Amino acid sequence: MARLFVQAIYPYLIFNEVGKAQAKQVAEALADVNFGVAYSSDLMRAAETAETIMEKHKGTQLIKTKDLRERCLGKLEGKRLSARRNITGVDETAESVEAFTRRTMAWWDTQIVNGLVRKLDQPTKDPLQVLLVSHGGFISGLVKMLINSGRVQPSNEPIANWTCYNVSITTIELEQTGNGRLLKYSDISHLDSSRLVQANADTFVA
Repeated sequence: MARLFVQAIYPYLIFNEVGKAQAKQVAEALADVNFGVAYSSDLMRAAETAETIMEKHKGTQLIKTKDLRERCLGKLEGKRLSARRNITGVDETAESVEAFTRRTMAWWDTQIVNGLVRKLDQPTKDPLQVLLVSHGGFISGLVKMLINSGRVQPSNEPIANWTCYNVSITTIELEQTGNGRLLKYSDISHLDSSRLVQANADTFVA
């Protein structure tokens, strides 16, 4: 089996000291995971978070790619949610939901299912551990797509809140067929709750 750990970080407004401290907390939480490969969005917050985690995994390759970026909002990029709600009509500069879905699933199938999972020798002594550092919309969208398509079975506890919190850990366990199950979603039990930043900077950036 291959086990994927999907990480996301969204420091409030900028990658500030609290955000960096949280990145170190998630790095500590994953310090004993033997990652075989690591993927990250090439955007600053995700890339810096991945680099922080990889400081404890010096021998593992980190692959940064624009394929793991959040959905592009075109003219609305970087605007507050309140401002977005006042915009009407179709923004031709934005990435459509259909295009975002195709990009997300194409990356998953190419890099994870066909590129890694189906190439595993069976039986494997230890599961392949893969780090994926991306953005909240990408991670929540990916999980929803996999569950809705029946390729990944949901966890035992229903997901009532689809918010993907800062430096949360989402874990998907896959079999060689490419199907699997969601073990946990947006878990933040490793964080210091007194310094928890739950807002999504991609939503609130001015």
